[in-house]
Amino acid sequence: MVIRSVLRFAVARKYLRAMPEGMPRLKAVGQSILEIASDEEVERILAAARERHRVSFAWMAYAGLRPNEVRALRWRDVRLRREGEAVGGFVSVREGRSHGETHTPKTGQREVPVAPELGRLLAGSEGAGGAGREEFVALNERGRAWGQYGIVQAFERVRRKVGVGGWSVYCLRHYAITMWLRVGVPVHVVQRMAGHKHLATTQRYAHHLKEDLEAAGRRLMRRS
Repeated sequence: MVIRSVLRFAVARKYLRAMPEGMPRLKAVGQSILEIASDEEVERILAAARERHRVSFAWMAYAGLRPNEVRALRWRDVRLRREGEAVGGFVSVREGRSHGETHTPKTGQREVPVAPELGRLLAGSEGAGGAGREEFVALNERGRAWGQYGIVQAFERVRRKVGVGGWSVYCLRHYAITMWLRVGVPVHVVQRMAGHKHLATTQRYAHHLKEDLEAAGRRLMRRS
């Protein structure tokens, strides 16, 4: 087994040396490219989505929930607070739901503030007033709990409709995490809100923002 592994490594190294100069290198195993939508792209996606789908997408875009957490969310987990027209509050992320089975989120339970944009969407929804607290918050077009792939498929349809790049539905969750960092939420707090097991995962988003700022600085320098 050891000899076979050594031989495979030697062949791979020889292949890499033989590659022409200037060819792009594959990203290292274990790394991934962050899909982060812009404010304008998120607004277009939400505006083009059907009403019930919009609520599901907004949970990802403004509260950073994963699809399995959106599927499991019940009204008992949502506490809305009204201050004039603005609506805030908190959501307790207690469960995930995959293939019809309920489970604890992989990084444990957590609480996330409800952004005003999300609160306004929820304010007039069934269950927000206290009735049906055991009912699911996010429903499909038929008014039923989402199946395993429903949210992904609904997002793909609206993404193609508005002409947003070939991203996955996770770009909405990534948008929420980036938004929290942009408004100055400390990175360790963002870690808890996002449900990241390791701080290094959250810091990747902060690094992405730093690259954005550096690029903006270069553009300003060229302009001057």
